[in-house]
Amino acid sequence: MANKVSNHLHQLIHSLTGTEKRYFKKFAVRHSAKDKTAYLQLFEAIEKQSVYDEEKILEKLFKSSSKSAFSLSKNRLYHQMLKSLDAFHSESSVDSELNYYLHYAEILFDKALYDQCRRILSSAEKIADKNEKWIALLQIIKHQKRLAELNNYESAEENTIEKLANRELKILKILDAEAGLWHRKSMVFAKLFKQGQVRKPNDVNLLRTQIEEIKEFSDSHPISFEADYLSLHTQSAFYFSTGDYINCHKILKRNIELMESRLELVKGDPSIYISAITNIIYISAKLNLFSDVDTYLQKSRNMPVKLRSKITADLQLRIFTNTYSLELAICALSGNVERGIAAVKEVEKGLAKWDTQLSDVRKAGFYHTISTIYILANDFKKALSWNNKLLNTIPIEKSEDQYCFGKIMHILIQYELGNYDAIPHSLKSLKRQLKLRKRKHDFENEFIELMSYVSKADNDQSHNSIFQDFANKMEALETDPQNKIAFEYFDFKSWADAKILGKPLAQLVRERAPEKDVL
Repeated sequence: MANKVSNHLHQLIHSLTGTEKRYFKKFAVRHSAKDKTAYLQLFEAIEKQSVYDEEKILEKLFKSSSKSAFSLSKNRLYHQMLKSLDAFHSESSVDSELNYYLHYAEILFDKALYDQCRRILSSAEKIADKNEKWIALLQIIKHQKRLAELNNYESAEENTIEKLANRELKILKILDAEAGLWHRKSMVFAKLFKQGQVRKPNDVNLLRTQIEEIKEFSDSHPISFEADYLSLHTQSAFYFSTGDYINCHKILKRNIELMESRLELVKGDPSIYISAITNIIYISAKLNLFSDVDTYLQKSRNMPVKLRSKITADLQLRIFTNTYSLELAICALSGNVERGIAAVKEVEKGLAKWDTQLSDVRKAGFYHTISTIYILANDFKKALSWNNKLLNTIPIEKSEDQYCFGKIMHILIQYELGNYDAIPHSLKSLKRQLKLRKRKHDFENEFIELMSYVSKADNDQSHNSIFQDFANKMEALETDPQNKIAFEYFDFKSWADAKILGKPLAQLVRERAPEKDVL
């Protein structure tokens, strides 16, 4: 089995585009005259392996060498590749450009070419200012302070010293504000990602207090794009987690408007724009604002052109996870089974391609929605297969919400398959998890009561009666703040109605949607 370091080299080589590979081979010839043949042989041998096999590489290229010599060669190749990528992408980002300017300034200063150093720093300062690169600005100020100190401050006016000092303090305050907001944002998100959507009144109140602190903090500190973005981003997550979709939509819209007003800053990290667009499409669908769905879907498709961004591997991954998770979710919301099944086929390819880069939580989200699509399609064996993947992939500690609702859906699918003997054991396991996690709300109680009854009842008439009672209760719980979050995972009301009326579930989901064929 490959060790971690060996696998890193294999992963790096296989992450290269065709253009990057060609550039590296030329780079190796230019910069590794002595070892270029060995570098290229090792590179090409690893490139040919779809699965890394270190023993074969050793046998082929390092038969007469020690293992330490092989490790040294791998390490040198790895760093040579990073140098090649650095050179290849040297003009692809503002950060790279600023790093070069700062290095030029250092060289010119060391050569006592002080006026030239000042001009380079002035150019760098304009770029850093425009793009809110605060760390780079602090480095620029550091060089400017060295210039001010020349010959015992001979050429430095008091006004210049004051400007430099005030500028540095202002930037430090901005960085302090951004760090404070990031800390507060991360505390909120860590809780949300672990526990899922908030249902307990005490948890809602605690999060609301944290959100108010964030608003107050951002209002009382120097404002930057990053600070404004972090504040709005966290507020929208809070409103989503508590089921307040109207305010969530308002805040997401404000954040998108903020980003579109500063596209030059978003270009450096387009993932934040992709995420905001994805979120507002989903929330718009939940609010039945389908004209907004169309508007923001178009923005999503035009994103690379709008931002003039290179489609990097990271961007490809984010576009895959966000757009397909969104498409599947809207298909499930609208009962668009045909479109959903077609999307599942593409998602399966993406899951295979990005397997090692996707988090367990993200995978579990895909598994749940795919399982839901197959429930709508009445293909319960496939629904169970994807549900089992969810339960076997994600530990409950990673995402309580997804895991607990995964267990609920597991029981529902077992019922649909007629596996009544398996239901009592599954119910026992579910009740134990809900008790441990203190997550037993009205919805869970009603679902457990329903399944306990119908898995034992013999006649359809008694089933109809209990499902009618369940459907009535679901109608009330759909709008209850502590319980409506359950309906984010599945349309339990339509499912109960399908049992009562003998109609296909997908048909009833479509009928409940204000517009058929949302996508």
